[in-house]
Amino acid sequence: MVQIIIGNIIALVASLLMVYSGTIKQKKKILIVQTIQIGLYVISNLILGGITGAIINALSFIRNVLYYKDRLGKIEKLIISILAIILSLLFNNLGIIGLLPLISTVVYIWLMSIKDVINFKKLIIFTMILWFIYDIVIKSYSSAVFDFMNIITNVTSIIQLKKLKKAM
Repeated sequence: MVQIIIGNIIALVASLLMVYSGTIKQKKKILIVQTIQIGLYVISNLILGGITGAIINALSFIRNVLYYKDRLGKIEKLIISILAIILSLLFNNLGIIGLLPLISTVVYIWLMSIKDVINFKKLIIFTMILWFIYDIVIKSYSSAVFDFMNIITNVTSIIQLKKLKKAM
């Protein structure tokens, strides 16, 4: 029980950063906040027994740093994707549910170079839906609540950005 509480407290801090990232309109700033958030999720996932989530978040942390520094090319994406697949399959302890973080990260890594902020936010929404399901299963309830809130925040932000584009 103590592990669930500690894991959820750390996830809560990470989740607050995740929701905040949904309000940011510049891609580089989104990535900075996401990278900090991801580091906290590694810790939370390990405490809650979400091994594949921790693996994927650790690789996602590296991915975001490389992308931010403009060093995430096709070879790096391929290496991270292969590592994600191999490590997730080796250490998955949750069956099909344990593969959701893998699916999320492989899709994200190959599409994260989308230039359009609206489409980037759509990508975030898709990946959050997968994490929402995973977080419920590993009892990361604070994460699940905030995954849902992040989805709503990004949808709202997309609507605002579309209105702004129409007004121009």
